[in-house]
Amino acid sequence: MNNKIILISSILLLQFPTFAVESTSKAQTAPQTSKCEIVPENKDDQIYSEKQLETIASRITVKVIGDNNGGSGTLLAQKGNTYSVLTNSHVVRGLNSIKLKTVDGKTHTAQIVPNAKFEKFDLALLQFQTNEIYCPIKVADFLPDTTMSVTAGGFSGEKGEMVFSHGKIQQISQPLKEGYQIGYTSNIEQGMSGGAIIHSSGMLVGINGRGAYPILNSGYVYQNGSRPSESEIQEMRKLSWGIPISTVLAEVNADILTAYGLPLPKAIASVPEPQLTGWLGDLERKAKQFTVRIDSTSTDNGSGVIIAKNKNGNIYTYTVLTAAHVVCERNKGDNATEPCRDKNYEIVTHDGNKYSVDKSTIIREEGVDLTVVKFVSQQNYEVATLANYNPNDGDYIFTAGFPKLENNAPWRFTMGKIFSKEQGLFSRKSIFNKEPEIGNINNSSGLFQNVSSLTKGYELIYSSITSGGMSGGPVLDSEGRVIGIHGQSEAEQAQDEKTKDCFIKSRKNLI
Repeated sequence: MNNKIILISSILLLQFPTFAVESTSKAQTAPQTSKCEIVPENKDDQIYSEKQLETIASRITVKVIGDNNGGSGTLLAQKGNTYSVLTNSHVVRGLNSIKLKTVDGKTHTAQIVPNAKFEKFDLALLQFQTNEIYCPIKVADFLPDTTMSVTAGGFSGEKGEMVFSHGKIQQISQPLKEGYQIGYTSNIEQGMSGGAIIHSSGMLVGINGRGAYPILNSGYVYQNGSRPSESEIQEMRKLSWGIPISTVLAEVNADILTAYGLPLPKAIASVPEPQLTGWLGDLERKAKQFTVRIDSTSTDNGSGVIIAKNKNGNIYTYTVLTAAHVVCERNKGDNATEPCRDKNYEIVTHDGNKYSVDKSTIIREEGVDLTVVKFVSQQNYEVATLANYNPNDGDYIFTAGFPKLENNAPWRFTMGKIFSKEQGLFSRKSIFNKEPEIGNINNSSGLFQNVSSLTKGYELIYSSITSGGMSGGPVLDSEGRVIGIHGQSEAEQAQDEKTKDCFIKSRKNLI
């Protein structure tokens, strides 16, 4: 989603006892440009169809056969004629010998890779050697989020064949014991443990391990020993659970990753997020109560502000104000006359609850980048106080929202200062007339405009650190009143020549 701001004036373990399966995938073969490459059906968004994802899953899923046990495994990577296979430790626990049956029906003898550092996780790394050519896929080195549609694959013990189940990630928990963290709606049957969880972009994001509605709740314990609340456990029971590939990359020995050409885990910043105290801390806590995240099925997100609520019995209907482009996504290069893309939206409140947005409740303000949407809940949420004055030049303001950073959308609360329209545009021009030190200028918002070209309700400019995903979030005065909706921003983006990482050097925003 574009980054924009508007002044308000008028969003159980799955194993089965014995394997007796001799079938291969029923998935249709997708068009290929090489033996392993499949061209996404949706080329614009690089999204694969469900049938294409089944083809990918069938290629990388192996049947794990033991002397008295079995399950599934996922082809992870290749090193010469040696292939690595990821599965659950409970699939291979106690086996004296391990056989793997690949998509071509051939059987291979496998060994457990030693020193994989999986002692605390329900993971096991296997390897086998062959001169046959198989097709490992790209693995995700990030933790997926709840906007992702996924396809799960594996060998069903009951059906005696490869099966697939399409669903959506609904919960990313803090790590449960044995590494389980991804909760998703795909129906995982016994025997699918160790099978692949594949994102609609064709990337491997995790492996199956636990199905929904287990007999016991003993698996719902966090790694630190604490337990979710009873209500949280009841919600967790409705989902299947898997272990993210990012956990595998973080735990396996680096020399193994390097040998197989797998990505090294990203370094985690050791500097903790600063905690605001005093009146700033109170202001941030107040803003959190009425600021929401708006997730899209496009995997983008925006922000919004609860501005009204109506109660009918024990049901509340909430009105959320946001930027119009948050819930009216268009392809790059499209103008405002093009129709919105057909996407669904979900409101996420400060307590983590999620509510679907009824598209019929989306009301757009003609000629202004503002929209209201509604959601229904039994929870009683705070409503923002709207300011009824225009801010003055030099006033300090605060922005809140959920920036889209990598695959996450963390809470952000930042401070800035109001500029007049003329002063702000002059400042913008001076920024973009100078030569950047490294990298390039992000010109995604149509920069180099004069004062009279500010349209869609944009009136003032302010300085603050904002990022994509904060569009639609509140701009607050020092008393926590909403004076504007964040919508449009400009930044000088620099790139480290060695790491190719991008970072923001300065930013001006419209309000």
